[in-house]
Amino acid sequence: MGEPVTDQDAIVQHIHEHGYYILEDAVEPALCDALLEEIERLEAKEVPRSLDNDFHGHQTTRFYDVLNLGDVWQKLPVHDAILPVARGLLGDDCLLNTYGTSIINPGETRQRMHVDDGPFIGARNSCLRHRAHVENGARAHIVLNTMIALCDFTEENGATRFLPDSNLMPYPSVKGDDNWYELSQPAVMPRGSVLFFEGQCFHAGGDNNSDGRRYAVSVDYCAGYLRSQENFLFSISRDRLPTFSDDLLGLLGLRISRGGLGHVYHHDPDDLMQRIAMPTSSSGPEREAQE
Repeated sequence: MGEPVTDQDAIVQHIHEHGYYILEDAVEPALCDALLEEIERLEAKEVPRSLDNDFHGHQTTRFYDVLNLGDVWQKLPVHDAILPVARGLLGDDCLLNTYGTSIINPGETRQRMHVDDGPFIGARNSCLRHRAHVENGARAHIVLNTMIALCDFTEENGATRFLPDSNLMPYPSVKGDDNWYELSQPAVMPRGSVLFFEGQCFHAGGDNNSDGRRYAVSVDYCAGYLRSQENFLFSISRDRLPTFSDDLLGLLGLRISRGGLGHVYHHDPDDLMQRIAMPTSSSGPEREAQE
């Protein structure tokens, strides 16, 4: 990576040019501890994993819908070491795209190499043709993902693999390519670090050949003019909205994006949002049961 970069603009530029950046000492130890305690609580309550398949893994613990759970989950999307980078790359009106855990358990095998803006590009029916229209070496950024290390990431325990400069390469096929995995490098980084990787950067979860778990949280952002992969406006309990910061409410889409997208009768949704945020009797007991 060369010399560490701490300036936000320099981090954004590095992501723009190379597809990734690793920022160490980004998330404070106390927050890492609180998130680990929350994960332990969810597992003790036997909250089911959200995904279990060949792509997302059969030995990987993924919890989504976390904003409906403990309040600690509200802190990462708006963290001052993370959100400014997302806004710097995608724009001030960027949205939360997906948000959940990525805990790779012992025995998990490697994930296939992939990109994270695939659902958006795939909707255009030809991602390869779209990539051919690149101008000046890079097209507009539409997705930025983060992998936040709640423990030390090592090659042995399944550190996320990424391929530097792959943001300028043709998109991988649906089946992937083993050669790309072999050319990739593990994001070896200490606890509290953040791996930023742009939506076009090839990456994959690694094999966990250790006897411990690799704890991480993924916070994924998209450009403000896109529909997010997770439908937060539908899924978030109205009881919880009053506890969210203005920045977090904006990330969910409760504000107007550039160009006027997201308006309510051609007005900013702020006034309506206050009514939406009022607790309702129908949502409380059900959410309490989930928690």
